[in-house]
Amino acid sequence: MKYNGIYEVNSAFLDGSTILWKNTGNGEYIIATKDGKKYFVKRNMHVRYPTKGEPKAVYDKYKAEADALQKKQERLRMLMKGLNWSTDHIVVEEENFWDSEKMFTTVTPCIPDVFPDTYDYKSISLADFIQLAKSASVALEKLHAHGVIHGDLKGKNILVSNTGGKYIAYLIDFDSSYPADAIPEWESIGGSDGYQSPEVMLYGSDEGAAPKETITAATDIFSLGVVLHKWWTGSFPGVDLEHGSVGAAVYLDKTVTIDKKFNVRIGENCGATLQSLINWTFAKNPADRPTAGQVADVLADKIGVPEAFQKGNDDRPFDTELWGAHKLIAELIPVSDLKRRGVKSIKRINEGSGSASLKYHVVMGDGAERFMTISELCDAGYAVCRGAEVDTPWDEHMIEFESPDVVAQKGYAKICKVQLAFRKRYLITTASGREIDKGYEWLVAEGLAHPKAVSVDADTPWPEHGTMYCDENMARLGVKSISRMEVGGEHRYRIVYNEIVDGKNKVNERVPANNLKLMGFIK
Repeated sequence: MKYNGIYEVNSAFLDGSTILWKNTGNGEYIIATKDGKKYFVKRNMHVRYPTKGEPKAVYDKYKAEADALQKKQERLRMLMKGLNWSTDHIVVEEENFWDSEKMFTTVTPCIPDVFPDTYDYKSISLADFIQLAKSASVALEKLHAHGVIHGDLKGKNILVSNTGGKYIAYLIDFDSSYPADAIPEWESIGGSDGYQSPEVMLYGSDEGAAPKETITAATDIFSLGVVLHKWWTGSFPGVDLEHGSVGAAVYLDKTVTIDKKFNVRIGENCGATLQSLINWTFAKNPADRPTAGQVADVLADKIGVPEAFQKGNDDRPFDTELWGAHKLIAELIPVSDLKRRGVKSIKRINEGSGSASLKYHVVMGDGAERFMTISELCDAGYAVCRGAEVDTPWDEHMIEFESPDVVAQKGYAKICKVQLAFRKRYLITTASGREIDKGYEWLVAEGLAHPKAVSVDADTPWPEHGTMYCDENMARLGVKSISRMEVGGEHRYRIVYNEIVDGKNKVNERVPANNLKLMGFIK
């Protein structure tokens, strides 16, 4: 089957006569062939060409968006003219068009023998990593020389092959790219979370937040530094922020911790380390960052890194406070006590996103290093766990809270029961001080409570009604005992409650089976 009457669709993207487009985040794609060559065919999902007959306001809006997109892509094609994947390792589009469904389509050649985007680069050697990093920076240098800013540099937008024993990087996906002399408006600036430079984050946050002049090719250099770290370690650099990326940390002048794996010399001529190179790419001022060509030269051991960025992990002052998410459940022991225990430094480090990534980089006097969770920090005696403040549950919920230590280890500082109108609930305070309102079922599912063991004095139901009672449901409604009784030949039940009325247990007699089933007493 042919797409748009031109491209023969790969069978993996077909279901009978239906094309199975695959999602790419900002578009959808298929693999197809034309004249014996394989192509990557991608459609933009956010812009479509208007159809005649649509309301004028709708038509004008779509037409303006379509014209702007096509104008930008045509300008990029003109700027990148002469670049190609085989010699420059830049995969430029061969054509673009509006297809029969009014969707903007770009066509680029498929690069043979590339690794999948799930390929693990963490185990490659230093020499291979330097070769890969240099290949990516050389390709980026050529792109910048043609007046184009990539705008969304990340691992998924760099294809990698191993050709002749060398790792070769290919730049792809120029949907978010723009000419260096035509920076997009703030609301249209691209980039991916975790990779954006501080100036792009600021510029794109609000109109007037930063001058357009701050957006330059240096934003790609910042993203390249993040890519290199993510390639060789599988994770982003650690940041001294509970919620935020490397770009946010640099903008806020917070500590960025580059993995110790990068504390290696690139060569002997200039003595630069990968640590210093990554530091250089993370310069807060875009003008202070290296060019792509300078990155390539450092990796080739042709030049060094400016002294201001020759910063390693030797400078490790103590953080005297825990992450805010841990402050209500634990506290560090005094620095003097830490030093007596052989600790050289403790630094907060965020390894990604979410509370589980908030850790502590502990360095001992003998150089041994560990990345520890708050629980491990307490177990080692470097912090003291305070335990949580735990109330008693509502009796009718028939649950028991876990121990204060267990509650604290799960990141909660307090649980107390509250009554909201006619609902009996629980107010939970997280270790960072945030309050949330939850029911008892959530407490059990979260591991903060467990069902209470219950026992009700009961015989078996009448055979025609069921096989057993549900002790938990009966206990929740305060049942002390239940027994069968016969009333005029009809099988019924006598229920005795724990509640005392006029000095005696409350009793409900002659209860029909349907009522018991409605109350959930019979399984």
